[in-house]
Amino acid sequence: MEANNNVSDENCKKGFVADVEEEDVETLKRRISSHPLYGLLIQTHLNCLKVSLGEVGEVGTTDAANLNQATIPSSSSELDLFMEAYCAILSKLKEDIEEPVKETESFIDATYVQLRELREDAPK
Repeated sequence: MEANNNVSDENCKKGFVADVEEEDVETLKRRISSHPLYGLLIQTHLNCLKVSLGEVGEVGTTDAANLNQATIPSSSSELDLFMEAYCAILSKLKEDIEEPVKETESFIDATYVQLRELREDAPK
């Protein structure tokens, strides 16, 4: 019977810990979604996705400019630092993805120009 009580106690503790962890996750989600940089984080993430799909070019102003303009309290918390770092990393990722796409587009444009010149120079 003692073993059954220990198992029951363990299950109660696990259930309590799971409830607390779930509550903490929900609280953290609310804190992130209400953070001043949340909108920038979403915009920066979407810009990365757009570039990866081949849509090169800025959507609105640059992410770095938005990050500098964002209002963060002078006493930065771990969440503030995380949000700033995540936005900066996503901006860098976008630039890194964008570079080879731009190079490829330039190569293709130059190839089209050469093909047009060949076609124009061809005897009729």
